Amino acid sequence: MCFHKSLNVTAPQLEERFGATVPQSADIKPVYHANAYQLPQWPILTHQRPDRFELMTWGLIPHWAKTAVSASELRTATINARSETIYEKPSFRSAARAGNRCLIPVTGFFEWHTEGRNKYPFYITPTDRKIISIAGLWDEWADPDTGEVTRTYTLLTTDANPLLAAIHNAKKRMPCLLSPDDEQKWLHDDLTEKQALTLLADQYADRNLHSYSISKRITSRSEATDVPAVLDPFTYPELAKQADLFA
Repeated sequence: MCFHKSLNVTAPQLEERFGATVPQSADIKPVYHANAYQLPQWPILTHQRPDRFELMTWGLIPHWAKTAVSASELRTATINARSETIYEKPSFRSAARAGNRCLIPVTGFFEWHTEGRNKYPFYITPTDRKIISIAGLWDEWADPDTGEVTRTYTLLTTDANPLLAAIHNAKKRMPCLLSPDDEQKWLHDDLTEKQALTLLADQYADRNLHSYSISKRITSRSEATDVPAVLDPFTYPELAKQADLFA
C-alpha cells in the first residue's frame, strides 16, 4: 500500500499544471518524502471546488466519528482505501456516495520490494509529465467538543500493473494513478458508482512510469528524510539479477 509520496514542486507549478489557484495562506514548498503516519497536510483539488487547492491532512476521518479519540484511531486506518470497496466500507462509502472525489498531486511515490525477510525501497516517478494525480476521497469532520472542522483525505489503490507488481511483489497493489482523461472525469464529471469503479480499475500504463531503488534512509528515525538525498539512486547487489524487472 502507498504510505509515502513526494511533491517536489512550487505553488506556481501547481497552478500552471491544474489551472487552479493556491491560497496565499498555503506555504507550498518542495516535499521530497512525506510519511503518511506523520499526518502531513497536502494541496488537494476537490470535485466540489476544482478551481482552488485546499490543504487537507492525510488519513480520512469519516464525518460520523463521534469523539476525537475515535477520529484519531480511524485516521491511521484510512490512509489508503481499496478502490474496489469504497462504496461498501463504512469509513469511505459516505464520501464515495456523496461524490467527495479529489485529486492528490504527486511527483512520485515509494514502494517496497520484498526478498525473503528483506525489503528494499523503490521510488516511482511519471515519465510523461512532472506532476501526476492519484485519485482520492475526502471528508469533513467537526469535533463535537470544540466545533473545529477538519478536512482529511484518503489515497485510493488498485491492482498493480506489471511494473508495480514486480516492485511491490508482496501485496501487488499501487495507487490509482490517473491518465489525463481520467483525471478530468474524476475531478469534474458526475460519475455513477459503476462509472467511478470502472475508471479506478483502469491501470496506468507502466511504460509511463520509471522506477529505481533508493537507500533505506527513508526509514531512518535519526536522520531527516524530507531531503533531496532521499531520492538518490542506490544499488543493492543482491537485486542485480532482477534489474530487468524494473524500469
